[in-house]
Amino acid sequence: MVGKKKLLYVFEDGPYSGSAGIEALDAVLIGASFEQEISLLFLNDGVFQLNAGQSANSQPTGLKQYTNAFKALSDFDVHQIFVHDLSLIARGLSQKELLIDTRLLDSPKVAQLIAQQDKVFTF
Repeated sequence: MVGKKKLLYVFEDGPYSGSAGIEALDAVLIGASFEQEISLLFLNDGVFQLNAGQSANSQPTGLKQYTNAFKALSDFDVHQIFVHDLSLIARGLSQKELLIDTRLLDSPKVAQLIAQQDKVFTF
């Protein structure tokens, strides 16, 4: 049997600006269904994916509401969820405003996390 792979999914775009966010979430759930070691990293505008104060209804893109699905990640044994601290600060958000529990990482820790992965998927 082949061992678990370390897979990192990086969210860089804001929600509802296109389909990248929902596609990334679908990819995470597929990876989790194959019992791989899944980590998520939110940086740049990707931190808005986890903003509790958002709604798809306020966006003219026609995309359905999907960001609340992040709350179900623990049901799929996805617990390693990281947010780049400077990305959060630069966008005027705090960790308390996020939909789910996350761990803050500074830039050197982000680089270390990326280096430890078998595969990195950027959305």
